Amino acid sequence: MVIEAARYVPQRVRSLTGALADHPWNDDSVSPEQFREFARIVAALYHFEFHDREQTIVDLWEHLADGGDVADRFSAELSGLLDGANYEALSMAELEDALERESLLKVSLDVDLDDYDELMVYHRGAHTDTVELRRWKGLRSPEHKTMTVDERVVVHTRVKDATWFAERGIDPVERNLVPGHASLQQFVDVPRADIEMLLPSVQVKFRFVDRLVLGVPAVASGVLVLATKLLPTLGLIFLLFAAWLGFRDDEPELDQAALVLLATGLFTLGVFVVRQWTKLKNRRIEYWKTLTENLYFRTLGTGGGVLHELLASAEEQEVAEVVLAARFLFDATEPVSAEELDRRVERWLLAHCEREIDFEVDDAIGKLERLGMIEPTSPDGMLVAVPIDDALAALDDRWDHLFEHGSAHRSDDPAALETPEAPESAPREPLIRLRRVMDRFRSRLGERKIEREADDPAPP
Repeated sequence: MVIEAARYVPQRVRSLTGALADHPWNDDSVSPEQFREFARIVAALYHFEFHDREQTIVDLWEHLADGGDVADRFSAELSGLLDGANYEALSMAELEDALERESLLKVSLDVDLDDYDELMVYHRGAHTDTVELRRWKGLRSPEHKTMTVDERVVVHTRVKDATWFAERGIDPVERNLVPGHASLQQFVDVPRADIEMLLPSVQVKFRFVDRLVLGVPAVASGVLVLATKLLPTLGLIFLLFAAWLGFRDDEPELDQAALVLLATGLFTLGVFVVRQWTKLKNRRIEYWKTLTENLYFRTLGTGGGVLHELLASAEEQEVAEVVLAARFLFDATEPVSAEELDRRVERWLLAHCEREIDFEVDDAIGKLERLGMIEPTSPDGMLVAVPIDDALAALDDRWDHLFEHGSAHRSDDPAALETPEAPESAPREPLIRLRRVMDRFRSRLGERKIEREADDPAPP
């Protein structure tokens, strides 16, 4: 299977910035220290933006059971967050194809996708591994199989309500489901062919070879027990039933020996049934143990913890795209096209990360334009970065305005309360809306102060 180039940058912003700053520069007007400062301010601005997003999506997650449009809003926020972290959605056709493939686990799994009102499976990063599969417990030469492994997988499910299960006569408990329950999980290094094991309603079932392994010995043992232990008992039981139904005139004599024979036969039959049932149960427990161990070692997080990890990852990816595009624009000695910028970034990433990465150049250019890092007077179809000094000044001005509040700058002069205009090279379009956060924070402090004064007794 051909693995497509990944969209995400597999490196943290700090180490990425250091490598870009130390890369030889063509333009002597830009110093590595200036570029590091540029990256630091950009990372700080995006950090505050994602703080606001964090509050929104965590609130939606905590109120997911309230009903209404909360579930739809959460799904929209989650999809945007996963897209920002450069995850890719696994379509229903791809998921069904994965369900039909042979599992690499020695377990046969079954799952009904109709159990879910909502099912979102996203993956990021993929590579191929070659595994060695033993055959016939090592009696035959091992089989080497190449498999696709997803480095990160996020699964969000919402189970259908109790009415749906009741109408179809399905007990959701047997499928490990709670009607209406929502779950969010993140996994690492998941084989694509075994992706169904991540779903909450997965069930273990016996393979054909398991039926042979359990069935053939059971039949053979049954025939042996029947011939050696149960035949006399069955003959006595047949005579008793024949006399009871009137097919025989004489009644068989039930002496002590006959009763002992009958009890021995029934005990032997009970032992045989219990033994076969125990083998079946132990094999099922063994399969569940295999499935549980695989899930345990591949689970990264559940619930709200997944949201915080995705927020951090999306923030890193957004900043990485800005830093990469800015680095090669600052270093360009002449205007460059978007296609040329894309080639330069991808060529550097291939050499530095040793893997093909599909850099989203259009997204990165859009971010730089919103930050005011591209000259508005650039030739059509060409890109020119603003001077690094102007870029740092514009970012610093944007940072200063994030914390601006009228009550913090009281003055008798009305002009002193007006917001200074940003330079033309940095159009004022704040990345985040922190004023609401600051207002709420000050309001809460004031309320708590009033409550403490009301609770404390007045001094005599």
